[in-house]
Amino acid sequence: MFTTLDKQHLPWKLLLDADPDKEKIQMYVDTGSGFVWQVADEIKGVIVYNNRETEYEIMNVAVDPSEQGRGIGRQLLLHTIKHLREGKNAQNKIIIRTGSVSSAALHLYKKVGFVEVSRDIDYFVKNYPEPIYENGELLRDQVTLELMI
Repeated sequence: MFTTLDKQHLPWKLLLDADPDKEKIQMYVDTGSGFVWQVADEIKGVIVYNNRETEYEIMNVAVDPSEQGRGIGRQLLLHTIKHLREGKNAQNKIIIRTGSVSSAALHLYKKVGFVEVSRDIDYFVKNYPEPIYENGELLRDQVTLELMI
């Protein structure tokens, strides 16, 4: 079941799974909105987005590791895309950024309609104090994808 993200009771474990920088998360949660996927009283997935002048940016998508592969991330994305399309003003696209070695995330984003538009070489090496590894590989480059709405 989808519910609006409660900023007073954030699912920190999930948010930190997708982004290891707690200060950055707090900044984009403070200025953003989002949804959670709940089963009973347990949050199994979360999505956070920010409303920019001409676009929306999805800042964080995370699903409980024990629930991955069951379509929760896809449902969160589709629900958010529908919500943003219905509420758009000057925004004409949704952007999302992820690591270049995040193959499952890249596949999911492309599957729901996002298209890769750029790569920021060494973004994670330059902007995070500790190395980040995904799928056994050092995460270096950031991929930006967009979906026109």
